[in-house]
Amino acid sequence: MHDVGGIHAQVQASAELQLAARVDGITRQDVRDALWRDRTLVKAWTLRGTLHLHPADEAALWLTARRALSSKPTALEAWPDPKGVVHAPVSADELAEIRAAVWDAFDGRALLREELATEVVRRVGKKHEGRLRSGFAFFTDQLVQGPPQGSKITLARPDQWVDGWQSVQEEAALREVVRRYLWAYGPARPADFRTWFGDVSFDVVEVEEIYVEGRPAYVLAGDGEFPDAQQAVRLLPEYDVYIMGFREREHLVPARVRAQVAAHGRGRYEGPAGVRFLLANGVTAGLWERKKLPKRIEITVAPVRRFRRTELEREVERYGAFLGLEPVLRVE
Repeated sequence: MHDVGGIHAQVQASAELQLAARVDGITRQDVRDALWRDRTLVKAWTLRGTLHLHPADEAALWLTARRALSSKPTALEAWPDPKGVVHAPVSADELAEIRAAVWDAFDGRALLREELATEVVRRVGKKHEGRLRSGFAFFTDQLVQGPPQGSKITLARPDQWVDGWQSVQEEAALREVVRRYLWAYGPARPADFRTWFGDVSFDVVEVEEIYVEGRPAYVLAGDGEFPDAQQAVRLLPEYDVYIMGFREREHLVPARVRAQVAAHGRGRYEGPAGVRFLLANGVTAGLWERKKLPKRIEITVAPVRRFRRTELEREVERYGAFLGLEPVLRVE
C-alpha cells in the first residue's frame, strides 16, 4: 500500500480484493480488523477526493497533500439539494464557524453523519441545519471514516483516530506524493499525475526525461532501469490501482481486450477503470466476474489468449482463502 500510493476504496469489496491480490496469506477479516479495530489502516478522501486506504501513519501525508491542492471556498452560494430545496448562502464567517464546530464536535469517538450534524447545529445554531443534513461533503474532506454502523458510515478526526499523529508540511507532502507516483507508475507525464492526483510540477523532485515509444516521459533520477514483467496471473478487481494509475492505458489493454471492455455494461460508461481484468505477465488478457454465494465464490474468466491455467487456479484459490469461501472457477 505504501508502494502504490493507497488503495482505491470507493467500493469496499474492491479495496479488499486489491489487497488480497498483493499480500499473501491475509483474509478479509484481517483488513477489517486493521481498519476498525487496530487502526493501522485508515479510509479517507485523499486522491482526487475519492476514498482510499492508507497506512495509518501516512494519513497525515495524504490529507495534507490534498489540502494543499484543494481550493476551499471562503463562502458558499445558495444551493438546491437533490430534493429541490434551496438552502441559503453561507457567509465566510459562518463557514469558518461551521468548520471549527466540526473539529470541536469529536472527543475521540467516531460519529454518524447525523450525529455530527446534530453536534454542529448545537454549537452554531439552526440557521443552516437543513444544508448540514442535506449536503454534508463540503466540510468533511479532512476527516477519516470510522467503523460502519450497519449500512451507514461514521466519521472521525484523524488526529484523534490515528495513534501518534504527526503533522506534515504541505511542501514536503506534495514532494513525497510526486516521488511515490513516479516510482510506482513512471515513466509518466505531468498530465498523467494531474489525472491521478492534481496539478503539481515534477520540478519538486529530481527527474530524468526518457522516451517511451517516441514520446517523452519522466522517471525519478536514477530510476531508469526497469525489471522484467513477472510471469504471473492476477485477477484485478474493478478500480484496481494498477489500472487507475497507469497511462497510457492502451499499452496495458490490447485491442481484443478493449473490445471486451466496450461490450461490457460498466466498461461502456466507465472504461477500463470499471471492469475486472485478468492480468497475465503485467498485461490485460481478458475480463472476469465474481458471484458471492453463502458458501462459495464463483469466478468466471473470459480470456482472449492462452496462458497457464495452473496459475489462474492458484489465483482463484487465493481469493477463496481470503474470503473464507469455496472457490469455483469457470473459463468461458
